[in-house]
Amino acid sequence: MEEAALQGISPVFVGWHDCGQVLHTHRSQSYGRRVVRHYEIEYIVFSHSGYILTDGLPLQTIPHTVFVRRPGMEAEGVGVYRSVFVEFDPDEAARRLAVLDGLPPVIFQTEEPTFGEDFFQSLALPPRPEPWQLLAWKSRMLWLLAGLLRQAAAGGGHSPGDDAPVRQALAYIHRHYRESVTLEQLAAAAGYSSGYFCKLFKKVTGLSPLQYVVRCRLEQAKKRMLTTRDPLETIMLEVGFHNYGYFWRMFKAVYGLSPQAFRQQGQNGLPPGQGSEPHPIDSGPEL
Repeated sequence: MEEAALQGISPVFVGWHDCGQVLHTHRSQSYGRRVVRHYEIEYIVFSHSGYILTDGLPLQTIPHTVFVRRPGMEAEGVGVYRSVFVEFDPDEAARRLAVLDGLPPVIFQTEEPTFGEDFFQSLALPPRPEPWQLLAWKSRMLWLLAGLLRQAAAGGGHSPGDDAPVRQALAYIHRHYRESVTLEQLAAAAGYSSGYFCKLFKKVTGLSPLQYVVRCRLEQAKKRMLTTRDPLETIMLEVGFHNYGYFWRMFKAVYGLSPQAFRQQGQNGLPPGQGSEPHPIDSGPEL
């Protein structure tokens, strides 16, 4: 039954949205909470902060990653990022497909290099597409789904049960990010061994546990930088960093600017980091 439904899937172009049309200047600004109606795939073009709440999970908007959503999910984008997404409907005879429901909510684009920004931009159809353009678009959509399914299968698939222990770890991070947070503590909060927990956490969030801790601290530091006049060294210590050189390097890796330049742009009323291109970070061996 599932195989027949999969063979009959027929993507239909519904819409194209670029969050950059209303580029937010603060992480507290929301793009609105909604319930997903169709299967969706969203590609992060670039991000200077922010996350997408996916069924309550705060998943970081890391450039060149793909978010996959299924009907019924709640989604809310928060912060400063740009993305493009496409909705699609399966055939009416197969409203829900278990194979698509089993895709993880976020997929790193490391194993499918052909699915980059140019590929996603090519998914935009003109107002009155020619017949050949419609067929070419459908073929690209099916190729995209095949690639995402192949990558997810290589990673062991995704189960809704994977989210619960990760939620417990995230709650621990947001309570204790100012303190020294170890992998062992996070694994214990989730109820798993360190090795298994690391794989599970990255499969669900797209980041390693320690990378997520760094991101959480940086977001808190950025908020204080834009809303207080406290010295950077004071802010750094208050959010859990103990080495200014490490804080400076991680901040620039995520936001594309030094802490000083970021703060200056924010005080001048400009979108912090606009025009730069940050990259996913390596949190390093120590936090």
